[in-house]
Amino acid sequence: MPDPIEIEESNAQFLAAWILFSQGLPGHRIEHTDGVTVVLSGTDMVLLNVATLSSPATDLQDLERRARWAVELARAGGVPWLFAMSDSWSPDGDAGATADLLARLGFQPAVSLTGMVADAIAPPQRAPSDLDLRRVADAETRAAIADLNAITYGVPIAAARASVAHEALWGDRAFGQVGYVGGQPVCSAATYIVEGIRYVGFVVTAAEHRRKGYAEAAMRGCLDDALRGTGFQRSVLHATDIGRPVYERMGYRAVTRFSFYSPPQA
Repeated sequence: MPDPIEIEESNAQFLAAWILFSQGLPGHRIEHTDGVTVVLSGTDMVLLNVATLSSPATDLQDLERRARWAVELARAGGVPWLFAMSDSWSPDGDAGATADLLARLGFQPAVSLTGMVADAIAPPQRAPSDLDLRRVADAETRAAIADLNAITYGVPIAAARASVAHEALWGDRAFGQVGYVGGQPVCSAATYIVEGIRYVGFVVTAAEHRRKGYAEAAMRGCLDDALRGTGFQRSVLHATDIGRPVYERMGYRAVTRFSFYSPPQA
């Protein structure tokens, strides 16, 4: 049975992390109004531009009102964006009815993530010996983590560099790692301190280097750095379907599903 407290935590971490990623960027826009929160990075990095619910929808009429309002607010930002919400925040917990309603309004399914949490990280089962892990600490490593994420998610490299590679994302609450093989960047991960929790993001591996334990090693490196730097044990992330088995082996458990939708055509 899903834990309502952990569902609330996963939603709060999602929103706080996306705000953290955007709030230092030039041109960002963050707005909370009438049950909707819009977080726009001011760049074309669509995954960092979201409109979402600020609280569970009470019924389908309430959800429709807020979805329409999200469109109005987000379109004004002039950047590509996605509507995102936890399935657990659907009216009566009915994610199917939510999907049907959003489809009638012109939204199209884009991607799904699973909110996950771990109280402690399990020991590694393997450690790749050919991986050179470097902390994200300069322009080169910031560009590397941005480029890896851009290629993985099919977004323009320029958009990722304008957002993920921006210095504002890499302050004292950020712990990033890029893994190199033969001098070339092949994987990345980052851990941010979000409201006293280690939040993990930007975990990717180049397609030709997957299933070698590289991303897990990068992730463990930045989690360890964050633990040493803060002492915070608890960790939260939002996993793709590809990454979820890796995280489960590390000790994470699923909390709630987040569905992302492309907005209706103007």
